[in-house]
Amino acid sequence: MENRRRYRRESISPHLKVVIPDSNQSFGTFITNISGGGVEVYADHRLEPGQEIHLYISFDSDPKTGNDEVIIGNVRWVKLFGSRFLIGIAFKDVNPSDHPVLSGFLDFVGT
Repeated sequence: MENRRRYRRESISPHLKVVIPDSNQSFGTFITNISGGGVEVYADHRLEPGQEIHLYISFDSDPKTGNDEVIIGNVRWVKLFGSRFLIGIAFKDVNPSDHPVLSGFLDFVGT
C-alpha cells in the first residue's frame, strides 16, 4: 500500500491536554502519533471535525511543571474506537519561536 502522507509519523509519549476554548472544558489524551502536520490522539471525549481546540503539550516527565507549549489545532476527523475515540488534529502555525521544544522534536525525527 502506498504511503500518501505528507509527513512521516513518529510514536512518542508526551503529555497532551485538549482545551475547548468556547467552554474552557479540558481533558487529557494519549498521543498515538505525531508529525509536522498534526497529531493523532486517543481520547475518552468526542470532538467534532472542524472544531478549533488548544493543545497543551509537555515533554517533561511531570506534566504539572507548567512547561506546556500551546498549539492551536483543528479537528480533521474522528473515529469511534471501542468506547473511546481516535482523533486527527491538524496543527496551525507551529514555529520554533513559539514552540521550541515541539519544533526541536519534529526536526529531530525528521518530519
